[in-house]
Amino acid sequence: MKLKNLSIAHRILHWSIAFCILFLLFTIFLRLNWMNKNNMAEIISNSLISIEVHVSEADAIKIAKNIRKPMWNWHIYAGYTLIGLYILRLLYMAFAGAAFKSPFSKESTLREKFESWVYIVFYTFIGISLVTGFLIVNGSKDSKAFLESIHVLSIYYVLSFIALHLGGVLFAELGSQKGIVSRMIHGKYEKH
Repeated sequence: MKLKNLSIAHRILHWSIAFCILFLLFTIFLRLNWMNKNNMAEIISNSLISIEVHVSEADAIKIAKNIRKPMWNWHIYAGYTLIGLYILRLLYMAFAGAAFKSPFSKESTLREKFESWVYIVFYTFIGISLVTGFLIVNGSKDSKAFLESIHVLSIYYVLSFIALHLGGVLFAELGSQKGIVSRMIHGKYEKH
C-alpha cells in the first residue's frame, strides 16, 4: 500500500471528530454514572431530610434533571458540532478522495477491504446517530422514544469502532506502516 502525505484539512477533521466523539462519550458516561438522575435524586432527598425538608421521589428526580441539564446541553452542542464536522468530512472525501480504498477494488488486500468496510459502516452509523440525535432534539415528540432507542445504540458501535481503530493503528505501527501515528499529527509520510 502506497502511503501519501496527509493534508492539514484531513488531520484537523480527523482530530476534531475524534475529540468531539470522546467528549460525547464523556457526557454519556456522566449521565449514566455520577449524574444518573436516580442516584442524584437519592442524594438530594437524603440531604434535604437531614435539614428536615421532605420532597417526593418525583420532585427529587425533577431537581436532579435540572442540575444535570446544563451538562447534557453540552452533549447537544457537541452533537451539532459533530454534524458540521461530519458534513465537512464527507465533502472533503468527495473532493480529495477517501483515505481508504474501495472495498470492491480488485487490487485491495483482504485487510484493506476489511478496513474499508469498517470505515463505511462507521460513517453510516455515525450518520444515523447524528440524524436521530438531531430529530430527538428538534423533531416530533411522537417519535422521540423510537428515535432514542436507535440513538442509544450508537454507544456500542462507537466503542467498537474506537477499539478496532486503535487496534488497527497499533497493528500498523508495529507492522509495515511504522510512523502512522506521527503521520496523523504532522502529515508527512517518512520511509523507515
